[in-house]
Amino acid sequence: MRVLAKAAVFGLARCGRQLAVDRCGAIAAFIALAIVPLIGFIGVGTDTARAFMVKSRLSTALDAAGLAGGKAFFSASRDADMTMFFNANFPAGYLGATISGPAFVVDTANEKIQLTASATVPTTFMRLFGQENVTVAASAEISRQEIMLDVVLSIDMSGSMTTSSGGTTRIAAARTAASTLVEILFGDNATNPLLKIGLVPWNSKVNVMIEGQTYHPASTLPQSVAPFIHPVTGAGQSTVYYADNTPVPLLSSPPTDWKGCVYSRFIDDEDTATDADIFDGPVTTTGADWPAWEPIGPEGEPVSGSARCTLAIGYNECGACLEYGITPLQNDKQPILDAIGDLLSPAGNTNIPQGLGWAWRVLTPGSPFTEAVLNPPYRRQQAIVLLTDGENYGGSGDGYKGVFGIGSTARPDMDARLRLLAANIKASGVILYVIQFANSGSTLQVLLKEVASGPDAPYYHNAPDAAALQAAFHEIANNLSELRLSK
Repeated sequence: MRVLAKAAVFGLARCGRQLAVDRCGAIAAFIALAIVPLIGFIGVGTDTARAFMVKSRLSTALDAAGLAGGKAFFSASRDADMTMFFNANFPAGYLGATISGPAFVVDTANEKIQLTASATVPTTFMRLFGQENVTVAASAEISRQEIMLDVVLSIDMSGSMTTSSGGTTRIAAARTAASTLVEILFGDNATNPLLKIGLVPWNSKVNVMIEGQTYHPASTLPQSVAPFIHPVTGAGQSTVYYADNTPVPLLSSPPTDWKGCVYSRFIDDEDTATDADIFDGPVTTTGADWPAWEPIGPEGEPVSGSARCTLAIGYNECGACLEYGITPLQNDKQPILDAIGDLLSPAGNTNIPQGLGWAWRVLTPGSPFTEAVLNPPYRRQQAIVLLTDGENYGGSGDGYKGVFGIGSTARPDMDARLRLLAANIKASGVILYVIQFANSGSTLQVLLKEVASGPDAPYYHNAPDAAALQAAFHEIANNLSELRLSK
């Protein structure tokens, strides 16, 4: 019995040892079976993370390409620009990805661009399961969004604009380029409630009549105002006058043959505090009241059969008032295009402060021009696009009556007036785009860079010829449109 018991115990122990050996084998087998999917899960996570990084980079590249395309929406280089920006933001071979696209769908009517692209990413661990690559895709949509926008074109119509430049006259090139800007901003729409454009032609003075409207002397009406001292004559006065074809108040009733021009609000007393030529509407300065403007009568216009006028100093010329009046801000495209198209006969001298000053008065709310909304319901951007081909030049019957001098001798004082005026305009929040056309003068360049909202593009442009002028207006038009990502 004792022998049998020992044998039984020995047998049980041996079975236990065998069982223990068998169990270890089971665990090893289990681990061997489990490690394959475990590695697979880790591999899937790694490959998925790589695919996610590629998709994120793809989306960023499409956004950059779309913004570039929006800025150059109407440019011949638009698609090339989008491709360049895409490639710059998604380098070739990034994480081993192979790109399909980008593809662009351009909706010209609604000014939208849809962009799509996909990338095939090779896998590392997922190959164990037969998945050799992963494809990801991205898309973006860019909309050109014009906030409420008011723009005034201030076009130099001095005699030098008749000069030929590159097979066409300067004024013809200006008409084409300015019309392009209008077309870009309006697009295919004949009208746009959020967009208004006006036009101010100028030479040595500005015709403040409304373009296309006839002056009837008998229709001039007096209007009572608060008593003031006439800033030029020193006489007491409580009346201003309104001609029937301009909203500009006048200090006196204009003559029957009034051409529509007014003098700058300036007194030749060596005291700039009395002057209002660098301000917007009717204003009281430190030393004078300026509720209105002084009309230029026969004394400031050429006498019959002569280029001289009563105000002529010596034998210097007296430039006539332009026949082209002001086109106020409006949201219809065709009247602006028609007014630009009518600019055919430049003449006279260059008085940049006059052209810029009246552009500002047309642009801003309140008297004398009231087309700009006083309290706009939406965010609004206001801008002036000033084009000139020459330097300031004094004339006998210009806006300053020749008191700064005649010819280039008047330039320093006129340039100083321009700087003060431009500073006030920019301080009011208006953006100034300035184009120096067909003129390589370095002195003028320095001056106009100061006048513009910035010394370089898109605010200042030196356009030596018609092609460069067209490009400048293109860039300004595109800059006037605000972009946003719609998706």
